[in-house]
Amino acid sequence: MNKLLILMFLFAVGSMLGWVIELFFRRYLDPVERKKKKWVNPGFLVGPCLPIYGFGLIVLHILSYISIPQMAETHPYIEKLVIFVIMALCMTLIEFLTGLIFIRRMHLQLWDYSTYPGNILGIICPLFSFFWYALAAFYYFVINPEVLDALDWLSRNLAFSYFIGYFYGILTLDLIYSFNVMVKIKRLADEYQVVIRYNAYKSKMEDLRREAKEKSRFFFTSRISSISMREVFEKHRDKFTMRGLVRVPIDKTLDKINEYRNKDREG
Repeated sequence: MNKLLILMFLFAVGSMLGWVIELFFRRYLDPVERKKKKWVNPGFLVGPCLPIYGFGLIVLHILSYISIPQMAETHPYIEKLVIFVIMALCMTLIEFLTGLIFIRRMHLQLWDYSTYPGNILGIICPLFSFFWYALAAFYYFVINPEVLDALDWLSRNLAFSYFIGYFYGILTLDLIYSFNVMVKIKRLADEYQVVIRYNAYKSKMEDLRREAKEKSRFFFTSRISSISMREVFEKHRDKFTMRGLVRVPIDKTLDKINEYRNKDREG
């Protein structure tokens, strides 16, 4: 079967399955989010898709073929533990790079581990690396055999590839819409030189929309229903912004230096 089709299938399955995992984890298991007692759409996309899990499933699938001959013969259980550590480290690296790129380039923090011990920039922490380890073991023993069966079925029913194409069509539209929203938020972050906690900001917007719907039932126009993203940001920014992670662009720094030099010369 075409290798590209296999990767597309794994990405689609991993993205949707990861969204379901995150949805229930945040609602019932996350030490912080579960206190809110409400369902939260994880990630930055509108639809049920988390791309980081899609890439993660591809990585886990590739790593599942790893074998350590020296250990496999004498210590097969230790070999499995080492493989799970490698998987967990790779998933943690993907999580770190993804989070760092969004913070440095988009000035958005998609998730926040800053309340957990041992965290690095609030992007990764030992607790969630352990969760990746557990998920890697679960994948290896439970999910991977099903994935192999699914790939075998897909190779004999290539017509199903049309549904994969349908998934990527919707994903493309979702990406265009979501990135357009994120660019607007980034402009606010750039203006105030802060990093915005995306989930907290999104949650506040959803609360305001919910409040607007409740007020609209009384047949009068709500001021909140027309509130802009900038108004929400300026009014509540202390609740979902953080400083210290935004680097001032080098061009602006040079402009400042030249400005001070010109003042000295004039003086």
